[in-house]
Amino acid sequence: MTKNEIELLSNLKILYVEDELDIQNITADVLRSVCKEIVCAENGVEALEQFDTHGDFDLIVTDINMPKMDGITLIKKIREKDSTFPITITTAHTEVHFLQDSIDLGVNGYTLKPIDLKKLMITIAKAADARVLRKQLEKLNASLIQRVKEQTYELNSILDSQDSLIAVSDGNGIHTINKRFLDFLGLSSLDELKEKIGSICNIFIKEDGYYFTNSIDEMCCVSQINLTTNTDMFVKMKNANGIAFIFKLNISIYEYNGKHFILSLSDITTLKSQSDLLQYQANHDSLTNLYNRQYFNGFLKTELNRAIRYNHPFTLAMFDIDHFKNINDTYGHDVGDEVLKSISDLVKNHSRDTDIVARWGGEEFMILLAETSINIAISKIEQFRILIKETKLSSKLTTPVTVSFGITQFLPNDTLIEILKRVDIALYQAKNNGRDQIIQI
Repeated sequence: MTKNEIELLSNLKILYVEDELDIQNITADVLRSVCKEIVCAENGVEALEQFDTHGDFDLIVTDINMPKMDGITLIKKIREKDSTFPITITTAHTEVHFLQDSIDLGVNGYTLKPIDLKKLMITIAKAADARVLRKQLEKLNASLIQRVKEQTYELNSILDSQDSLIAVSDGNGIHTINKRFLDFLGLSSLDELKEKIGSICNIFIKEDGYYFTNSIDEMCCVSQINLTTNTDMFVKMKNANGIAFIFKLNISIYEYNGKHFILSLSDITTLKSQSDLLQYQANHDSLTNLYNRQYFNGFLKTELNRAIRYNHPFTLAMFDIDHFKNINDTYGHDVGDEVLKSISDLVKNHSRDTDIVARWGGEEFMILLAETSINIAISKIEQFRILIKETKLSSKLTTPVTVSFGITQFLPNDTLIEILKRVDIALYQAKNNGRDQIIQI
């Protein structure tokens, strides 16, 4: 840990929420050795009472999965009281959906269990620095007139010591920016920024899911609206080397001869990448990298509802590798896995962007062909059947691999169970009729 981080921790009063008392006791004892004060709670209900009673905490560290009131609910209730209050979470590898929910609620950091106490303290320091900075700036503002030179130097020192990218604006343009922000952009001064870039808004990447504007004034206005709606702002920017980073943007306001805005951008690139990876792993089959059965069902339900509402066609195809057990028995399961991956790649690479391909289980696969009548779908599925048969899927195979298809089209008043049953029956008939063919129902 850096000297600045240790100094920051020594001034923090933290509310620590953990229902497992052994973990709570060990972690709290370590935190007490470096922090100003640690107050513990065993669940969200108790934590909320502590928060309302004391009201002077600098940060909350909370577990996610707890009795009485879980961490997600606690975070929502805290956000209702103070939308910018720093909150970090402790969570297990298996709690993927909780991690995603936490990111959506704008948590400032996370630590995976079992807890690495050093990483926890670094996470706490990074999460709390913007709030501590705001308190320091408010304190400085009280005697600004008498101590302009001293305070200006002190302010720049504080800004430069922060891990976040920080800039200060009067709503029209940036008049102060910290060294970390300049280093990120590969610039040496604010004057160089204004000369080469103009407004920092010009470096925001316009992309879905990320805030974009050409005006500092508009950004500050939107931030004030977001304070009342508890909506977080995320921006994406490239550094001097052209590498894109994701930041959570917080804007605080202070009054001095008019409104001024402190823009604090916290790097959440790693957090977002970890979340995306866990989300991908939850939705995809680990061997073939196709969507898994559970996630495919979600696509199918959506397409079914859309077809019912707008009377649009779609076709569902199910296929099975013929005599797959013989492949495993003859060549080994490693070759069987190679065949599964090769077929998955073939079908995926030759599908349209609108088609959804999934591994249903074992050697069975599903293809959802949106906005496609069965006559057109049969032609496409026949291409798949021939392509698989004519492709050498493994150098160890001595005979071609064939597949059998069942195919059915959406019918008015179809339910999910009915359409899945029909396609399953169609595949069963294709297998019974000799395999390597398409049966339509």
